[in-house]
Formats: sequence, structure tokens, C-alpha cells
Amino acid sequence: MTDVPGSLRRPTRCPVCKGGVIQRMSGPAHGAMWFQCLFCNHMWKFRLDDPYENPNGELTGEVFIVAEGGDRYALGSVAVNAIAEDAFQRHLDNKTRQGELERQRLQREIERLSARLRTAEAGDDKLWKILQADADNSEKAHAWSVAYNQTQKLTKELDALKVQRNHLTSGEYFFDGLPPAIAATKTDTDGKFTLSIPRQGRFGVAVCASHETLADKSKNTYFWFVWVSLDRQLSQHVVLTNDNVLGAGSADSALR
Repeated sequence: MTDVPGSLRRPTRCPVCKGGVIQRMSGPAHGAMWFQCLFCNHMWKFRLDDPYENPNGELTGEVFIVAEGGDRYALGSVAVNAIAEDAFQRHLDNKTRQGELERQRLQREIERLSARLRTAEAGDDKLWKILQADADNSEKAHAWSVAYNQTQKLTKELDALKVQRNHLTSGEYFFDGLPPAIAATKTDTDGKFTLSIPRQGRFGVAVCASHETLADKSKNTYFWFVWVSLDRQLSQHVVLTNDNVLGAGSADSALR
């Protein structure tokens, strides 16, 4: 493999997986060379006019939320994970496909159970009206009690199925089983963090954070799945807040 002319040093490791077995791809240079990692198959461009002394740069950022009253709350001691684009996208795609199949199964169960519940409620209502006309009849009271308990049981089962269905589109569902991060850290008490990531390529930043509201002691959990890139620069800054939290519809969100 031909060395890069001048004072520039040819890359010796993959900027994503850090593997040391890479190859230069064939083709005209035109001011740049293409390399491929034989471990993870990542391909990247190495410009001849860009010193490769340090293939990594700094991703700085902060994680906070703004409450309804306008108060800003920094989220400290929160894990921040940067994951290679291919692995991150594959994870999200797989979870989406699996979730859709499970959602369809649960929907069929919900429709079946809903039909049973409507029938049970009709029977419950009928027995209740009969009991009102003869409130001291123990047999009628027992029959209504059995019907009532059945409707309560079916209602709880139906609610549980709906919770399972809703979970399949939640941040918790997509956060489970995340691929290994190429870089990870925790926010400080001010919600700020710094990560060292390759200057080339795109990466998914995944964050899960909780905040307890002092007024009513309610606890809210927030998820971020955001694309970031240093764009070959030495540093970039990212802000994770209400604007790009999961469900906000942000343009840089990996999940819409």
C-alpha cells in the first residue's frame, strides 16, 4: 500500500471499531483516498490535505429539560452513549420490525378480548337490573357477583394488553438491547458531557434520563435517539432537550 505523500500519515486503524486491519480501496485519488475496515466493513474517505494526526474529535453537549413554567433542569449523572451508525440503525430497524409483528399479535388479542368484555358487560348489566328488583335474593346476588368479577377480570387483562402494545413504541423498548457504544460517559452536575468520537462518520447518541417534579413528586423519564457527526471538525456541540427528545419530531432524531 502506498504511503501518503509529504508529512501526512496514512490511517492505521478504523475510526469506528478501532480495528487495525484496514485496506485502501482501489480507484483514482483525486485529492482523497478511500479505506475499508476488514472487521466492521466501515468505509471512510481520507483527504490528502487533512492531517490524520488525530482521527478523533470532541463531541461536547448538555442534557436538560425545560418545565412548563419555564424552569430549566440540568440532568446530571446521566449515561451518554455514542454508537456507530450502522449498528445503531440496524438495532432500530430490528426493534421496529419485531415491535410491529408483536403489535399486530397484541391487537388481535385486544380485539378478541374486547368482544368478550362487551358480552360480559351486557350480562353483568342484565343481572344487576334483575337483582335490583329482588335485592334480598341470594342466588341472584351471587349470579351478579360472578358476572361482575368476570368483567373486572377481563378489563384488567385488556388493560395489560394495551400497556404491552404501547410499550412497543416507547423509548424504553428501543433503549433495551442497544449495541455497544464506541464511546460513553456521564453528564456532570450541570448536565454537560464530553465524548471522544471519530471526526468522520455519523453516530447515534442514545440517552435515558429521569427527573422528579418537586411539586407533586411525579417522576418523568426522557429518551433521546439523536444523530450526530463531527463533520471532520475537531469538535461539535449538541444540546439534548425538549426540542429533540423522543416524540418531539426533531429533524435530527433517529426515531420519528
